[in-house]
Amino acid sequence: PAGRHVLKICRAEACQSMGGETLADGLRAALGLDWHETTADGRLTLEPVYCLGLCSCAPAAMLDDALYGRLDEATLRDVVAEAGQ
Repeated sequence: PAGRHVLKICRAEACQSMGGETLADGLRAALGLDWHETTADGRLTLEPVYCLGLCSCAPAAMLDDALYGRLDEATLRDVVAEAGQ
């Protein structure tokens, strides 16, 4: 089952060209998850998506219904921490 929060990471070309692949790999390693998996505590599910419509603000992600653009490692950590609240 999906976690209480769902984090969708854009994997489309614009986000990949702006470092999204490296960012996603680092997050997957940090969380110990692969795509479509949920943390053991049921808090967060990680999903790939193929365009959030934020190509000009790549790389992008969506936590539940909130969109985030121009992500870097620190911002993505903050987004994940937000899911813990």
